[in-house]
Amino acid sequence: MMQRALLIGINTAASSVAFNRDKSADSLEELAMLSETAGAENAFKVLKNIKKIDPAYYLSKGMLKDIKERIVSENADIVIIDASLSPAQERNLSEYFDLNVIDRTRLILDIFAVHARTAESKYQVELAMMNYMLPRLKGAGIMLSRTGAGIGTRGPGETKLETDRRKIRQRIVYIKEKLKLSEKTRLLHRYKRGRQGLLTAAIVGYTNSGKTTLMKSLTGKGETGEDKLFATLGTKMASIYDALRRKKVIISDTVGFIQNLPLFLVESFKATLEETVHSDLLIHVLDPTKNDAVNKLEEVIKILNEIDTEDKKIITILNKIDLLSVEQVNFLLTKFEILTGKQVVAVSAKTGENINLLKEKIFESLEYQKI
Repeated sequence: MMQRALLIGINTAASSVAFNRDKSADSLEELAMLSETAGAENAFKVLKNIKKIDPAYYLSKGMLKDIKERIVSENADIVIIDASLSPAQERNLSEYFDLNVIDRTRLILDIFAVHARTAESKYQVELAMMNYMLPRLKGAGIMLSRTGAGIGTRGPGETKLETDRRKIRQRIVYIKEKLKLSEKTRLLHRYKRGRQGLLTAAIVGYTNSGKTTLMKSLTGKGETGEDKLFATLGTKMASIYDALRRKKVIISDTVGFIQNLPLFLVESFKATLEETVHSDLLIHVLDPTKNDAVNKLEEVIKILNEIDTEDKKIITILNKIDLLSVEQVNFLLTKFEILTGKQVVAVSAKTGENINLLKEKIFESLEYQKI
């Protein structure tokens, strides 16, 4: 049975600052997409202005009362708050509302748990889940027994909630060892590619920007992307070949980024992001049809900087131009060339428009490397 979710957006800046409120509203819309991806029905969403965060409940007493009344009127099963809650805040809110309350991070972990398909991505999700759940063990069993199955209770971590901290830490050590073995295998593959003189390019970008569809359009391999967040968790690879240059480029598709992605999640998915770090070229995919495309551009650049890719060559891609007029495309090309100071190519991964031009730009960018 589909759960009915009550979504609470948070604006901690002064409510008079329109930019901050708009950014908080965009984040709430993204939370709604995350909730739907997790399988919930969004019953109601509201943006709350908070001047001071309550250490026990995060929200003020007045807000708590309003939300409790809304839970009853909307017949909600779960409350999802667009913030990072402390273990105590999460516990206190769940007890106050008498239903499951989760934060943005827990929702993302839930989606990761559903979408993890390879052994490595399952280990990565479990590692992230355990690092998140470890400080939340106190009272977690009570919460789960009250809420039953559903969002916020899925994934590899839930089976470990009744074990003690020592066993969970042992499991974390075991998973890290397994991921190290996978890392060694990837290192060997990269070494072999380097010996063969193969060039590599990693597709990066915000989740749901069309990365997976672009991968399929470029290489003819892979799946057509789903209109869902985090449809890709593991790294997928395929190649493109230029007969005139007699050169091959290995293209990799990696996990998508998102606003307010906690650093421990980025670290847990280090194995997936390694292809980005070690690639010769980054193909940064943007969806210019979104009003917050500039914010998403900045969010991806911020995460790329966190994983030390500042010196990488980058081609910026404006995807989904089949949804825009020629005038809009020309305006956006100029705008993002100024913003990024990088090459910008407008394509439609869905229709194939300008894909050959993108291939040419990829080979041009790598022309003088490993020759």
